[in-house]
Amino acid sequence: MRYLLRRFVQGIFILLGVSMITFFLPTLYFSPLALAIQVLGHNRTGSTAYHIWATQHGLYRPIYERYWSWLDGVLHGNFGISYTNSNRYHTVTVNEVLGGNIWRSVWLVTIPTIASILIAIPIGLTQAMRRNKPYDHIMTTGVYVLYSTPAVLVCILLAFYFAIKLHIGTVGVNPLAQQQSPSQFPGFMLHNWTQFLLPFAAILFLSIGGLSRYMRGSALDTLVQDYVRTARAKGASPARVLFRHVLRPSVIPLLQIVGLTLPAIIGGALIVEDIFNFPGMGLLAVQSVEMGDFNTVLAITLFTAVLTVVGNLLADVLTAAADPRIRLGARI
Repeated sequence: MRYLLRRFVQGIFILLGVSMITFFLPTLYFSPLALAIQVLGHNRTGSTAYHIWATQHGLYRPIYERYWSWLDGVLHGNFGISYTNSNRYHTVTVNEVLGGNIWRSVWLVTIPTIASILIAIPIGLTQAMRRNKPYDHIMTTGVYVLYSTPAVLVCILLAFYFAIKLHIGTVGVNPLAQQQSPSQFPGFMLHNWTQFLLPFAAILFLSIGGLSRYMRGSALDTLVQDYVRTARAKGASPARVLFRHVLRPSVIPLLQIVGLTLPAIIGGALIVEDIFNFPGMGLLAVQSVEMGDFNTVLAITLFTAVLTVVGNLLADVLTAAADPRIRLGARI
Protein backbone atom coordinates (compact mmCIF):
# COMPACT_ATOMS: atom_id res chain seq x y z
CA MET A 1 0.00 0.00 0.00
CA ARG A 2 2.90 2.37 0.74
CA TYR A 3 4.29 1.67 -2.72
CA LEU A 4 0.93 2.29 -4.41
CA LEU A 5 0.43 5.48 -2.41
CA ARG A 6 3.88 6.72 -3.41
CA ARG A 7 3.20 5.98 -7.07
CA PHE A 8 -0.18 7.73 -6.80
CA VAL A 9 1.42 10.88 -5.41
CA GLN A 10 4.08 10.78 -8.12
CA GLY A 11 1.34 10.45 -10.72
CA ILE A 12 -0.39 13.58 -9.41
CA PHE A 13 2.81 15.63 -9.79
CA ILE A 14 3.36 14.20 -13.29
CA LEU A 15 -0.17 15.15 -14.35
CA LEU A 16 0.28 18.62 -12.87
CA GLY A 17 3.51 19.12 -14.84
CA VAL A 18 1.91 17.84 -18.06
CA SER A 19 -1.06 20.16 -17.59
CA MET A 20 1.21 23.18 -17.07
CA ILE A 21 3.33 22.45 -20.16
CA THR A 22 0.35 21.71 -22.41
CA PHE A 23 -1.49 24.83 -21.22
CA PHE A 24 1.29 27.42 -21.33
CA LEU A 25 2.76 26.52 -24.74
CA PRO A 26 -0.38 26.95 -26.88
CA THR A 27 -1.57 29.86 -24.72
CA LEU A 28 1.61 31.76 -25.56
CA TYR A 29 1.17 30.92 -29.25
CA PHE A 30 -2.53 31.81 -29.75
CA SER A 31 -3.57 35.41 -29.10
CA PRO A 32 -7.02 36.18 -27.63
CA LEU A 33 -7.95 38.05 -30.81
CA ALA A 34 -7.04 35.05 -33.00
CA LEU A 35 -9.21 32.74 -30.91
CA ALA A 36 -12.11 35.21 -31.06
CA ILE A 37 -11.82 35.42 -34.85
CA GLN A 38 -11.70 31.63 -35.05
CA VAL A 39 -14.99 31.34 -33.17
CA LEU A 40 -16.87 34.41 -34.44
CA GLY A 41 -15.60 34.28 -38.01
CA HIS A 42 -14.17 37.00 -40.24
CA ASN A 43 -17.49 38.62 -41.10
CA ARG A 44 -17.60 40.89 -38.07
CA THR A 45 -17.15 44.61 -38.70
CA GLY A 46 -14.45 46.11 -36.50
CA SER A 47 -12.68 44.45 -33.62
CA THR A 48 -15.05 45.44 -30.80
CA ALA A 49 -17.05 42.22 -30.94
CA TYR A 50 -13.87 40.17 -30.86
CA HIS A 51 -12.53 41.99 -27.82
CA ILE A 52 -15.87 41.69 -26.03
CA TRP A 53 -15.96 37.93 -26.66
CA ALA A 54 -12.33 37.52 -25.51
CA THR A 55 -13.06 39.53 -22.35
CA GLN A 56 -16.17 37.47 -21.58
CA HIS A 57 -14.11 34.27 -21.76
CA GLY A 58 -11.28 35.65 -19.64
CA LEU A 59 -8.64 35.56 -22.38
CA TYR A 60 -7.12 38.90 -21.33
CA ARG A 61 -6.45 37.81 -17.75
CA PRO A 62 -2.87 36.98 -16.67
CA ILE A 63 -1.77 33.58 -17.86
CA TYR A 64 -1.41 32.12 -14.35
CA GLU A 65 -5.00 33.13 -13.52
CA ARG A 66 -6.21 31.53 -16.72
CA TYR A 67 -4.32 28.34 -15.85
CA TRP A 68 -5.80 28.08 -12.37
CA SER A 69 -9.25 28.78 -13.76
CA TRP A 70 -8.78 26.08 -16.40
CA LEU A 71 -7.38 23.63 -13.85
CA ASP A 72 -10.32 24.27 -11.51
CA GLY A 73 -12.67 23.55 -14.40
CA VAL A 74 -10.82 20.32 -15.23
CA LEU A 75 -11.08 19.13 -11.63
CA HIS A 76 -14.83 19.69 -11.91
CA GLY A 77 -15.01 17.87 -15.25
CA ASN A 78 -15.19 20.99 -17.44
CA PHE A 79 -12.52 21.28 -20.14
CA GLY A 80 -13.76 24.57 -21.58
CA ILE A 81 -15.19 25.33 -25.00
CA SER A 82 -14.17 23.92 -28.35
CA TYR A 83 -12.97 26.88 -30.44
CA THR A 84 -13.30 24.98 -33.71
CA ASN A 85 -16.89 23.78 -33.23
CA SER A 86 -18.27 26.89 -31.51
CA ASN A 87 -19.62 29.95 -33.31
CA ARG A 88 -21.38 33.18 -32.42
CA TYR A 89 -24.73 31.38 -32.32
CA HIS A 90 -23.83 28.18 -30.45
CA THR A 91 -21.12 27.27 -27.93
CA VAL A 92 -19.85 23.69 -27.98
CA THR A 93 -17.91 22.38 -25.00
CA VAL A 94 -14.91 20.08 -25.22
CA ASN A 95 -16.86 17.51 -23.22
CA GLU A 96 -19.44 17.39 -26.02
CA VAL A 97 -16.73 17.05 -28.65
CA LEU A 98 -15.03 14.19 -26.81
CA GLY A 99 -18.37 12.49 -26.29
CA GLY A 100 -18.35 8.99 -27.70
CA ASN A 101 -14.90 9.35 -29.29
CA ILE A 102 -13.31 7.90 -26.16
CA TRP A 103 -15.50 4.81 -26.17
CA ARG A 104 -15.08 4.23 -29.89
CA SER A 105 -11.30 4.29 -29.45
CA VAL A 106 -11.63 1.93 -26.48
CA TRP A 107 -13.45 -0.56 -28.72
CA LEU A 108 -10.89 -0.11 -31.48
CA VAL A 109 -7.89 -0.80 -29.22
CA THR A 110 -9.28 -3.29 -26.70
CA ILE A 111 -10.64 -5.97 -29.03
CA PRO A 112 -7.51 -6.32 -31.24
CA THR A 113 -5.23 -6.10 -28.18
CA ILE A 114 -7.00 -8.99 -26.44
CA ALA A 115 -6.92 -10.98 -29.68
CA SER A 116 -3.22 -10.26 -30.18
CA ILE A 117 -2.42 -11.42 -26.62
CA LEU A 118 -4.32 -14.66 -27.15
CA ILE A 119 -2.41 -15.23 -30.40
CA ALA A 120 1.00 -14.07 -29.16
CA ILE A 121 1.07 -16.36 -26.10
CA PRO A 122 0.96 -19.69 -28.03
CA ILE A 123 3.27 -18.31 -30.73
CA GLY A 124 5.90 -17.24 -28.20
CA LEU A 125 5.61 -20.45 -26.17
CA THR A 126 5.94 -22.74 -29.17
CA GLN A 127 8.90 -20.74 -30.45
CA ALA A 128 10.65 -21.09 -27.10
CA MET A 129 9.94 -24.83 -26.94
CA ARG A 130 11.32 -25.26 -30.49
CA ARG A 131 14.22 -22.85 -30.22
CA ASN A 132 16.59 -22.68 -33.22
CA LYS A 133 14.43 -25.08 -35.23
CA PRO A 134 12.92 -24.25 -38.65
CA TYR A 135 9.58 -23.33 -37.06
CA ASP A 136 11.31 -20.86 -34.75
CA HIS A 137 13.26 -19.26 -37.60
CA ILE A 138 10.18 -18.92 -39.81
CA MET A 139 8.06 -17.41 -37.05
CA THR A 140 10.88 -15.11 -35.91
CA THR A 141 11.22 -13.75 -39.45
CA GLY A 142 7.49 -13.16 -39.75
CA VAL A 143 7.30 -11.53 -36.32
CA TYR A 144 10.23 -9.24 -37.08
CA VAL A 145 8.55 -8.15 -40.32
CA LEU A 146 5.36 -7.28 -38.43
CA TYR A 147 7.28 -5.58 -35.63
CA SER A 148 9.43 -3.41 -37.90
CA THR A 149 6.78 -2.40 -40.46
CA PRO A 150 5.61 1.21 -39.95
CA ALA A 151 1.98 1.66 -39.00
CA VAL A 152 1.34 3.82 -42.06
CA LEU A 153 2.59 1.09 -44.39
CA VAL A 154 0.52 -1.58 -42.64
CA CYS A 155 -2.65 0.49 -43.06
CA ILE A 156 -1.90 1.28 -46.70
CA LEU A 157 -1.20 -2.37 -47.57
CA LEU A 158 -4.36 -3.53 -45.84
CA ALA A 159 -6.44 -0.91 -47.61
CA PHE A 160 -4.90 -1.64 -51.02
CA TYR A 161 -4.84 -5.43 -51.06
CA PHE A 162 -7.93 -6.24 -49.05
CA ALA A 163 -10.34 -3.36 -49.65
CA ILE A 164 -9.38 -2.46 -53.23
CA LYS A 165 -8.00 -5.69 -54.69
CA LEU A 166 -9.94 -8.40 -52.84
CA HIS A 167 -12.99 -6.29 -51.85
CA ILE A 168 -12.70 -7.47 -48.24
CA GLY A 169 -13.64 -4.67 -45.89
CA THR A 170 -13.78 -0.98 -46.71
CA VAL A 171 -11.16 1.75 -46.89
CA GLY A 172 -13.04 4.08 -44.55
CA VAL A 173 -15.67 3.97 -41.82
CA ASN A 174 -19.12 5.36 -42.53
CA PRO A 175 -19.53 8.88 -41.04
CA LEU A 176 -22.76 7.65 -39.44
CA ALA A 177 -20.57 5.91 -36.85
CA GLN A 178 -19.82 9.30 -35.32
CA GLN A 179 -23.52 9.90 -34.69
CA GLN A 180 -23.94 6.72 -32.65
CA SER A 181 -24.11 7.02 -28.87
CA PRO A 182 -21.78 4.88 -26.73
CA SER A 183 -24.63 2.41 -26.10
CA GLN A 184 -25.55 2.23 -29.80
CA PHE A 185 -22.02 1.94 -31.18
CA PRO A 186 -21.42 -1.79 -30.41
CA GLY A 187 -24.60 -2.73 -32.28
CA PHE A 188 -23.68 -0.44 -35.17
CA MET A 189 -20.21 -1.99 -35.23
CA LEU A 190 -21.56 -5.56 -35.38
CA HIS A 191 -24.10 -4.67 -38.07
CA ASN A 192 -21.43 -2.95 -40.20
CA TRP A 193 -18.50 -5.19 -39.28
CA THR A 194 -16.92 -4.98 -42.74
CA GLN A 195 -16.20 -1.27 -42.19
CA PHE A 196 -14.29 -2.00 -38.98
CA LEU A 197 -12.47 -5.10 -40.20
CA LEU A 198 -9.36 -3.37 -41.55
CA PRO A 199 -8.84 -0.91 -38.63
CA PHE A 200 -9.11 -3.83 -36.22
CA ALA A 201 -6.73 -5.91 -38.35
CA ALA A 202 -4.21 -3.05 -38.44
CA ILE A 203 -4.14 -2.77 -34.62
CA LEU A 204 -3.87 -6.57 -34.40
CA PHE A 205 -0.89 -6.79 -36.77
CA LEU A 206 0.86 -3.85 -35.10
CA SER A 207 0.48 -5.43 -31.65
CA ILE A 208 1.14 -9.09 -32.27
CA GLY A 209 4.77 -8.75 -33.34
CA GLY A 210 6.06 -7.11 -30.19
CA LEU A 211 3.91 -9.21 -27.85
CA SER A 212 5.06 -12.51 -29.34
CA ARG A 213 8.70 -11.42 -29.10
CA TYR A 214 8.24 -10.54 -25.43
CA MET A 215 6.53 -13.89 -24.85
CA ARG A 216 9.30 -15.86 -26.55
CA GLY A 217 12.04 -14.13 -24.59
CA SER A 218 10.21 -14.54 -21.30
CA ALA A 219 9.53 -18.23 -21.98
CA LEU A 220 13.21 -18.82 -22.82
CA ASP A 221 14.22 -17.27 -19.51
CA THR A 222 11.73 -19.47 -17.67
CA LEU A 223 12.81 -22.69 -19.38
CA VAL A 224 16.32 -22.47 -17.89
CA GLN A 225 15.08 -22.05 -14.31
CA ASP A 226 15.91 -24.75 -11.79
CA TYR A 227 12.30 -25.67 -11.03
CA VAL A 228 11.65 -26.35 -14.72
CA ARG A 229 14.73 -28.57 -14.94
CA THR A 230 13.63 -30.36 -11.79
CA ALA A 231 10.17 -30.99 -13.24
CA ARG A 232 11.72 -32.44 -16.39
CA ALA A 233 14.11 -34.59 -14.36
CA LYS A 234 11.15 -36.02 -12.44
CA GLY A 235 9.62 -37.18 -15.70
CA ALA A 236 6.93 -34.53 -16.18
CA SER A 237 5.48 -34.51 -19.68
CA PRO A 238 6.30 -31.57 -22.01
CA ALA A 239 2.67 -30.43 -21.86
CA ARG A 240 2.70 -30.44 -18.03
CA VAL A 241 6.00 -28.56 -17.96
CA LEU A 242 4.66 -26.02 -20.43
CA PHE A 243 1.29 -25.29 -18.85
CA ARG A 244 2.13 -25.95 -15.21
CA HIS A 245 5.60 -24.44 -14.83
CA VAL A 246 6.35 -22.21 -17.83
CA LEU A 247 3.13 -20.47 -18.82
CA ARG A 248 2.35 -18.36 -15.76
CA PRO A 249 5.87 -16.96 -15.12
CA SER A 250 6.23 -16.21 -18.83
CA VAL A 251 2.97 -14.25 -19.00
CA ILE A 252 4.05 -11.83 -16.24
CA PRO A 253 5.97 -9.46 -18.61
CA LEU A 254 2.89 -9.34 -20.85
CA LEU A 255 0.84 -8.07 -17.93
CA GLN A 256 3.10 -5.05 -17.72
CA ILE A 257 2.68 -4.44 -21.44
CA VAL A 258 -1.11 -4.71 -21.12
CA GLY A 259 -1.06 -1.92 -18.56
CA LEU A 260 1.16 0.21 -20.74
CA THR A 261 -1.17 -0.23 -23.75
CA LEU A 262 -3.78 2.05 -22.16
CA PRO A 263 -2.21 5.18 -23.72
CA ALA A 264 -2.52 3.42 -27.08
CA ILE A 265 -6.22 4.25 -26.93
CA ILE A 266 -5.08 7.59 -28.31
CA GLY A 267 -1.47 7.37 -29.44
CA GLY A 268 -1.31 3.89 -30.94
CA ALA A 269 -4.58 4.27 -32.81
CA LEU A 270 -3.85 7.77 -34.08
CA ILE A 271 -2.44 6.71 -37.46
CA VAL A 272 -4.99 3.92 -37.91
CA GLU A 273 -7.92 6.21 -37.15
CA ASP A 274 -6.59 8.93 -39.43
CA ILE A 275 -6.10 6.63 -42.43
CA PHE A 276 -9.35 4.68 -42.06
CA ASN A 277 -11.36 7.73 -40.94
CA PHE A 278 -12.31 6.00 -37.70
CA PRO A 279 -14.20 8.48 -35.45
CA GLY A 280 -12.12 8.14 -32.31
CA MET A 281 -9.73 10.07 -30.10
CA GLY A 282 -6.80 9.67 -32.50
CA LEU A 283 -8.65 11.24 -35.44
CA LEU A 284 -10.02 13.95 -33.16
CA ALA A 285 -6.48 14.76 -31.98
CA VAL A 286 -5.23 15.14 -35.54
CA GLN A 287 -8.15 17.36 -36.54
CA SER A 288 -7.85 19.48 -33.39
CA VAL A 289 -4.13 20.11 -33.97
CA GLU A 290 -4.70 20.99 -37.62
CA MET A 291 -7.53 23.43 -36.79
CA GLY A 292 -5.90 25.00 -33.72
CA ASP A 293 -8.54 23.86 -31.22
CA PHE A 294 -6.09 23.86 -28.34
CA ASN A 295 -8.69 23.35 -25.60
CA THR A 296 -9.51 19.99 -27.17
CA VAL A 297 -5.81 19.25 -27.62
CA LEU A 298 -5.27 20.05 -23.94
CA ALA A 299 -8.03 17.64 -22.91
CA ILE A 300 -6.70 14.85 -25.14
CA THR A 301 -3.12 15.35 -23.93
CA LEU A 302 -4.18 15.33 -20.29
CA PHE A 303 -6.34 12.27 -20.88
CA THR A 304 -3.36 10.49 -22.45
CA ALA A 305 -1.19 11.40 -19.46
CA VAL A 306 -3.83 10.03 -17.08
CA LEU A 307 -3.95 6.77 -19.05
CA THR A 308 -0.15 6.55 -18.93
CA VAL A 309 -0.02 6.99 -15.15
CA VAL A 310 -2.94 4.60 -14.59
CA GLY A 311 -1.42 2.10 -17.03
CA ASN A 312 1.90 2.05 -15.19
CA LEU A 313 0.14 1.63 -11.85
CA LEU A 314 -2.09 -1.11 -13.26
CA ALA A 315 0.94 -2.92 -14.69
CA ASP A 316 2.60 -2.92 -11.25
CA VAL A 317 -0.55 -4.21 -9.56
CA LEU A 318 -1.08 -6.98 -12.13
CA THR A 319 2.56 -8.04 -11.89
CA ALA A 320 2.43 -8.21 -8.10
CA ALA A 321 -0.83 -10.17 -8.26
CA ALA A 322 0.65 -12.71 -10.68
CA ASP A 323 4.11 -13.05 -9.12
CA PRO A 324 4.21 -13.97 -5.40
CA ARG A 325 7.93 -13.15 -5.27
CA ILE A 326 7.18 -9.45 -5.73
CA ARG A 327 4.67 -9.44 -2.86
CA LEU A 328 7.08 -11.32 -0.58
CA GLY A 329 9.92 -8.97 -1.53
CA ALA A 330 7.76 -5.96 -0.71
CA ARG A 331 6.97 -7.37 2.76
CA ILE A 332 10.63 -8.04 3.47
